[in-house]
Amino acid sequence: MMEILHTAIRVTTPIALAALGGLFTHKAGVLNIALEGMMLMAAFMGVVTSYFTGSPLLAIMAAFGVSLIIGLIFSFFGITLKGNFIIVGLAVNMTAYGITAFWLQQWFGIRGILSSDKIIGLDPIDVPILNKIPIISDIFNNHTPIVYVSFLLLLITYITLKHTKIGLHIRVVGENENAAKAVGIKVNKIRYISVLLSSLYCALAGVNLSLESLNLFVEKMTAERGFIALAAIFSGKGTALGTYLFSFIFGLGETFQISLQIFDVPGSLIQTIPFIFVIIILTFIGIKNKKNKIKRGITND
Repeated sequence: MMEILHTAIRVTTPIALAALGGLFTHKAGVLNIALEGMMLMAAFMGVVTSYFTGSPLLAIMAAFGVSLIIGLIFSFFGITLKGNFIIVGLAVNMTAYGITAFWLQQWFGIRGILSSDKIIGLDPIDVPILNKIPIISDIFNNHTPIVYVSFLLLLITYITLKHTKIGLHIRVVGENENAAKAVGIKVNKIRYISVLLSSLYCALAGVNLSLESLNLFVEKMTAERGFIALAAIFSGKGTALGTYLFSFIFGLGETFQISLQIFDVPGSLIQTIPFIFVIIILTFIGIKNKKNKIKRGITND
């Protein structure tokens, strides 16, 4: 049981980071479909930088850089040019799928998987004091640094959105754009900031995926985690704690998927388990919301 929860924490981290980053854009009224592409580009650039430099720190910096560029492109077409966020986001994701596969072939002459001893990953850390606490240690100790950073970012995200001026502006822009303009808030600037913040979170998510244990890059290795992150945001009703909680539930579904791989079950069937979790949870939440509306008499059904 402890091993399952330990794995669930590890698997949850990239989903939670993308979801917490996406929460800023969600609050600012931007549907950031591009979370997937930001993560994938960051995962690729992290592995490539680690391959050529042997430095995980430089890998993280490179991931930040490429993810911020993707965020700026998404913002320019979606916010400045008023493009449809869904179409722009899907375009970003498709470009990320294609360009990482193209670079993999052009730079390394391979397709599918990049794996090498030259790729230096992120080692788990043995946390003092925590490693002496029974049960808690089995679940929370010996994770990569980014896992612990994700806990810190959960707290930072909560405080930023709830108790800071920039958080207030983000929420006002998302709830009523005209009211925000009326009180002098620069709507586009706030939305750009929100998208770039989500880019930074996605960069960490991508690096954690590729350099966390296996130290490799696989084409489309994000495996729709960006969309699962969006589901976590909506399931968590746009709150930081709720978003992390549902990220963990979806991460638990992925953990079961990993556990079942030792049995003789078709791989394609196993890979559907996280998405079955998403569908069941979203259906449950939808039914619950509908019942609440009926009780309040605000539905025409």
